[in-house]
Amino acid sequence: MKKTIAVLLSASIVLSLTACGGSDSQAAGGQENSQAGAEGAVGTDTAGAEGAAGTNGAAGTAQADFGEVERTSQDSAAGGTGGLQLLATQNDEGCHTKDGYYYYTFEPTKLSDGNYGLHLMYMDFQALQEVYLCSNAGCSHDSVDCTAVLPYDSFYIGSTLLFTWQDSLYLLSKRQDDDGSMAASFSADVLGSQSSDTEGSAAVLYRANLDGTGRETVHMFDPSLTLEDLVMGDDSGIYVVTKKLTSEQGSEGTYFNSAERKLVHLDLSSGQEQEVCSLDFDSSVSWRLAGCYDRTLVLKGIDYGREVSGEEIFSDDGYKDLYENSQTVFATVALDNPQLEIRFRQDNKTGNYTLADKNMIFASNTDGSVTSLDLRTGAEKELCRREGSSYLYDRIGDKLRCDSGRGDRTFDFIDVNTGEVSHSSLVNQSLGWSLEFRAVLDAEVLTVYDYDYIDNGDGSYEITRYQYGLISQEDLFAGNANFRKINMTGKGE
Repeated sequence: MKKTIAVLLSASIVLSLTACGGSDSQAAGGQENSQAGAEGAVGTDTAGAEGAAGTNGAAGTAQADFGEVERTSQDSAAGGTGGLQLLATQNDEGCHTKDGYYYYTFEPTKLSDGNYGLHLMYMDFQALQEVYLCSNAGCSHDSVDCTAVLPYDSFYIGSTLLFTWQDSLYLLSKRQDDDGSMAASFSADVLGSQSSDTEGSAAVLYRANLDGTGRETVHMFDPSLTLEDLVMGDDSGIYVVTKKLTSEQGSEGTYFNSAERKLVHLDLSSGQEQEVCSLDFDSSVSWRLAGCYDRTLVLKGIDYGREVSGEEIFSDDGYKDLYENSQTVFATVALDNPQLEIRFRQDNKTGNYTLADKNMIFASNTDGSVTSLDLRTGAEKELCRREGSSYLYDRIGDKLRCDSGRGDRTFDFIDVNTGEVSHSSLVNQSLGWSLEFRAVLDAEVLTVYDYDYIDNGDGSYEITRYQYGLISQEDLFAGNANFRKINMTGKGE
């Protein structure tokens, strides 16, 4: 939902084919989304976006332990830390280390000079305290001199990516990626000044210390290029996907596509870019990066069997039939030999949901089966067979989180090793909605376990504060509500 609102602040109303409703729709209209909590970032970093609940006073300036970047165990089988790691994706709402969680507020607030800004917030996992990312105890957090302030005219709401890497905090400010979307045929400039044109402002990568100090510009990208919503890293630097957006006018609006897609490596020490490989393949499939492992990219796409137009994809009448006769496909591209290799296909008429996690592909089907494919070895097996189909949200430790099928906003968990299915009865404590997931640590999970809210009396609610807490994975899977509650300074979104 935060991504959707960001679109409304840009130059066009974008109707994304693949967009999922988030939990914020519950607050806006009182209609609960059956996939609530799906956008929590598992395996990467997440966080929110909608402004601090309190005033911009000195509250929340308590000292925090910003710690060190968490060293993940990803790709340990590949021989150490040399493999690619997924650092940020479009579903992430912030980022985390083993010591705390970072996010930026979504709602601009007026600064002392009359301009507007966003705020960087931090949740200390040891102190169980949320603070502004500012170490100045006397700071009012209302000027660009404050390390917690992000000037509104420099950071794109909803499309700026946060990630931690090699003991630093990074912010990739980039305009929205409209590739594969449709914009209504009227201009919406009145909705905001943060435009989303096919060619516009340059994406900028910033680096700061983990306590927010020392923010500096690392690199500015070519303003004619759009960056996709994904960042990977290895010991040599980071990787992003760049491309040029193209637009085509149709009867219902403007359809956006891309050309000259490239994987680009950025040396964080020198700021030098280097093209790794082209991501334009001789295929009718529109591929998107879904993940990585070792020195291998994992791509996902929909194969319609032929080239399809934007009007076909966004057709209210024809798309259902088009989709049911297509396949979801996964492919890999090895950086040392960048050739596209198809690894997995699933008919969209009989298949339901797929999930890529490092070197694993998980898929559920309408017959109730859940299967796994190891991209390293090629081994494929059926994990389990359960009543109905399973929406696969993400992976937490050794378990897949999926819908329970009970209609009560709870989750089931499938053990990726044994196939055992367990049920957790935990839901949001006040409203009974699904838990929202923000970060996964080695043994705990950061969740939104409760809300402060106003009942509008018409079946809808205004969320005034999101209550965060840490829960052990063991308690989460068992349904034990043993949350280590975080004292919130802001709204939490």
